[in-house]
Amino acid sequence: MERGNPGIVSCPPVASGRIPPGQIDAMYWYFPRVRAENLLISYFLGNVAPQNGIPEGVYDINRNFSLVIENVTDSDEGTYYCRVKPKLRMVVDGQVTKRVKVSPKEPFPDVTQCTERISETACEAELPNDIKKPRLTCIVRDAKPAVALRWLLEHSDGDTQLISDRFTVKPSEYSVNTYTTSASIPIMASTVYMYRCQAYGEALGARNGSHVTVTFTTAPYTPQKPREHGMYCSRLIQ
Repeated sequence: MERGNPGIVSCPPVASGRIPPGQIDAMYWYFPRVRAENLLISYFLGNVAPQNGIPEGVYDINRNFSLVIENVTDSDEGTYYCRVKPKLRMVVDGQVTKRVKVSPKEPFPDVTQCTERISETACEAELPNDIKKPRLTCIVRDAKPAVALRWLLEHSDGDTQLISDRFTVKPSEYSVNTYTTSASIPIMASTVYMYRCQAYGEALGARNGSHVTVTFTTAPYTPQKPREHGMYCSRLIQ
């Protein structure tokens, strides 16, 4: 479930088709345990009602008999329990565990040395030629759970070669209960290379495996002109 968005929790006996929605007389949703004080909301013969003093609009039960959480927060992470009473049958129990995720902000992954973002999956980086040990650093900020990163060398024919799968995870500085992942690699400061940073993890959802290809060049060397000795001396004389 995405933090800050509506969340849907399906009841396994209903979602699997074991109990058709039209056969349900009553339903009860619990969190985080099956106790009377943990009853969130109930359904009985067409009437949906929040329980235990929970205000209207926090939870709902939709037509598929799934629990709807109107605004997901970190405290909604855990195991939910449903109890279903079909017509002329005994009560059936089900449970499902949900995690709360936070998708990183775009663009991701982001290479800090890129001077121009050409497209969603490509950028250019030009490093000064006076850097002795140039590096490329890839970052994915403010995600939950933390994502993983790896660096690959990308060849002109599209093949890739793994360079490094080492990365560092730290708590995000400006986003509560999220994580920032970074990965750096040294590069050889000569000619043109194409490097790919790839991100993968649960927080990326459908965009798991997102990448950015960096075309790396070194700035052309510009020799400094030596000072003219005569002009320098004349200034001293003046």
